[in-house]
Amino acid sequence: MNALEKRINSAAGLLELTKRAWRRSTRLQAGALLVGFMAAIAVLGPYLAPYPSDGMGVVPQNAAERVGKPPSLEYPFGTDSLGRDVLSRVLMGARLALAQILLVVSLSLALGLLVGVYAAYYRGPVEVVLNYAAEVFLAIPAIVIALALRLVLGQGLHVVVASLVLSWWPWYARTSYVYARAVAEMEYVLLARLAGVPDRVVVFRHVIRNVLPLVLVQAITDLGSVLLEASAINFLGLGLPPDAPDWGIIVQNGFKYIASMPWISMFPGLFILATALGFSLVGDSLREEVDPKMRRRWKLWF
Repeated sequence: MNALEKRINSAAGLLELTKRAWRRSTRLQAGALLVGFMAAIAVLGPYLAPYPSDGMGVVPQNAAERVGKPPSLEYPFGTDSLGRDVLSRVLMGARLALAQILLVVSLSLALGLLVGVYAAYYRGPVEVVLNYAAEVFLAIPAIVIALALRLVLGQGLHVVVASLVLSWWPWYARTSYVYARAVAEMEYVLLARLAGVPDRVVVFRHVIRNVLPLVLVQAITDLGSVLLEASAINFLGLGLPPDAPDWGIIVQNGFKYIASMPWISMFPGLFILATALGFSLVGDSLREEVDPKMRRRWKLWF
């Protein structure tokens, strides 16, 4: 680990890194503004939606009169092919979108962190078995896993979460493994093992505690990519049911009417883009503080 990585191996170090990046990077500020805006919509969406029942997928009684209405003062984002208000659908979908990505990243991070740390700490057969298991899951795309789970378990949020967790945990296992090997060779860890401290205590108190902040920076960067994959799974009909207030499903509902009613797919697509961009800006800015070489590389490119 480089000198800066050693300095953020704690919650206080990660907070200091965030403060330094905030003062230095306008991209971090822009990304945080986008993420904060989407988080506010996720919290207040049900209260801001002009037609909450439309947002939950209920077809209105006067659907025939409201089908395909273009954006207007009454319907700022227009209506879809079933007469539902697109703005209400998008606002109600913000909470579900953030819930999916936070659940997927949290579970993937926890599983990958444990696997990577234990593989680096115990070495030998444990290291080989866990690394091969990660390689197997890395070779299978999330869409294929989602298709298999859809056939076995049916539709639902559990399919989206399970397929993405199985697809993403190996990446965190690899990252954790690299950092944990460096931490496991440090003097205070070796002295703790020689003093007879139980392995469980050494792993959780000394290794995971120092590896987690570094892997967490990568996890923040991945939130945008997870959102794109979750939206793709739902777009293909492999996850949530077709009336769920999910941005990927709303895009899919309007795809067949893209020529005559483009607003159905356009507005949820913009929200997906803005949210993914916000998380990417935040994550990349923090990553640049961890690895200054990335900052110099961006300056060369742009």
